[in-house]
Amino acid sequence: MAKYLEQSSLLGLDVYRKKIFELREEAYKKYNIDILDNDTLSALSIYEIVNQYDVDYNINFARNGEDGKSGKVLIEQKASRVEKKKKGFGVYATASFQFHAMGDIEYDRYIFVTRDKETLNLIRLYDISIKDNVLKIQQHLLGERKKWEDKNKQLGYTQKRDVIVLPENIMFDLVNVKKQTINNVEVIQA
Repeated sequence: MAKYLEQSSLLGLDVYRKKIFELREEAYKKYNIDILDNDTLSALSIYEIVNQYDVDYNINFARNGEDGKSGKVLIEQKASRVEKKKKGFGVYATASFQFHAMGDIEYDRYIFVTRDKETLNLIRLYDISIKDNVLKIQQHLLGERKKWEDKNKQLGYTQKRDVIVLPENIMFDLVNVKKQTINNVEVIQA
């Protein structure tokens, strides 16, 4: 669905763009990292939290490959924006995290975050590294990959869109969960 704005709104938005570009240029000159590339800002907001309990945690600024590492353990990270609910249990809707069916989906550690759709503030962070929990995530993703592959066989061609989904509610059944709050973010380590 298309969404067009009036000229005055476009001019107003362009003022913000200029400010953002100035900040991006300043950061680029200082660190040689484009903070507007891929998921850099999201990774930095995750770093702010995880670094407080895992001093070895680091993020990958390259376009491809793992999203981070801690020691020798490679980490896959996903973020999902959620809206505040108007009714029902809980303040926010549950999230879903997207993967490419044909991409790398098996890691020894996963970090999933939900962020407020309006403010982009982190709400919940799931840091999954316990073997049984990691296997549960991998089994779900491999099952979704198989369904995607089976559908392609049925259709007789490969779909261009290879997105598979991991629903947040899978995290509700993880074992050996440790919860804490860091900078107003609910951190669930499992």
